[in-house]
Amino acid sequence: MYRALLYITFALFFSLTFSVKAEEAYCAVSEECREARWTDLKQTIFKDIDIKSGEGIIELSTPKRAPDAAFVPMSFKTHKLKNQDDFITKVHLVIDMNPSPYSGTFKFATNLDQIELATRIRLDAYTKVRVIAETKKGDYFMAANFVKGSGGCAAPPLGDLDNMIANAGKIKIKVKNVEEKDDIAEAKIMISHPQFNGLQANPETTEMIEAYFIYNVEVTYNDKIVMSLESDISISQDPTFRFNFPVGEGGDLKITAKDIDGNIYSHSEKLAMQDNQLKIAFQ
Repeated sequence: MYRALLYITFALFFSLTFSVKAEEAYCAVSEECREARWTDLKQTIFKDIDIKSGEGIIELSTPKRAPDAAFVPMSFKTHKLKNQDDFITKVHLVIDMNPSPYSGTFKFATNLDQIELATRIRLDAYTKVRVIAETKKGDYFMAANFVKGSGGCAAPPLGDLDNMIANAGKIKIKVKNVEEKDDIAEAKIMISHPQFNGLQANPETTEMIEAYFIYNVEVTYNDKIVMSLESDISISQDPTFRFNFPVGEGGDLKITAKDIDGNIYSHSEKLAMQDNQLKIAFQ
């Protein structure tokens, strides 16, 4: 289902791009073009779902202008819903002008009053970046920022290609307590992977590099999912994710990542409370 949606949005992107004037193709200056692009994307991805303003529910942080469109910092934070019986289950990431605009679905632990996540994305052109929070009861709330940055999807990989492939799948974990929240910790997951997206040229041979990227990340704590991601080519090289999760008294934090070549990478650490601080045991 998710793969099919990616292909649909990919095809939609190109059909829209070549149906408008060249100077409007990337909607860098035309508000009318940008709104038309989102209208079509919304219908394709979310059908007739009513997407409400996310003010007071989800906040999105991005730079107004990206110094490097291949590594654009992005973070979002949610707030507790007024309905005590409802909670946010997913956050959808949409990057309007990317080759595959529907860029990912994040899922989180269900017992968090406030979700926080940070990562890095690629931008193909000046674009609206959107995060849409989905609740258990089926409501949708959106926050969106316009970010000036271009060329990130076609930018050549940083580093030696052979070394990138050889080191693919190496995972590092860092954890720390969240101040003033004894039951919440912050994890930083760093995955070595070139994230070749099929749109980049080898800087030495100028030949196109075959796509090779991580499409699934799952993080469990004591065998319960605390964060997962179904994604595509919009996540930057060497994916990094920083997020909060309920910690309890300690336990096993495990990361599993899958790429489109069928590789499965995993890494786990045992966490323990020491002097009221969460630490990786036996460090």
